Amino acid sequence: MRIPSSLHLLTACSTLVLFTACSSNQARHTNDDGYSVTTATWDSGPLDRNYQSERTSMEARHRDEMQHARPDESADQRDQRQTAENADLEDRYTRGKQQHSNTLPPSNRQDDGHGHDNGGNNGHPSGAR
Repeated sequence: MRIPSSLHLLTACSTLVLFTACSSNQARHTNDDGYSVTTATWDSGPLDRNYQSERTSMEARHRDEMQHARPDESADQRDQRQTAENADLEDRYTRGKQQHSNTLPPSNRQDDGHGHDNGGNNGHPSGAR
């Protein structure tokens, strides 16, 4: 009994689709030594969302600080602090990507006594106005 060639082609395509659909987010290749190596793909979505949330919070706090200057901080000091906070957030995001983390790593900065390290209370020491 002879099976039509279109059935062979359909079977081959179905098998290919099945293997493609059932495979995980992994790539398999052979290294220089001839061994098969499997690599996984990291989903940066959770880290990206955490970073965006922190950035939005920080930018809102910085806008508030521009409108309501602190009596104990000059405009130059504020600008330098905000620049350092921005650089710190970018550093945390870079480290999180390097570590394939789902959340931002902790800050390496020391709290400057204004009660806003990592944006926890909107820039006010008491957490409220």
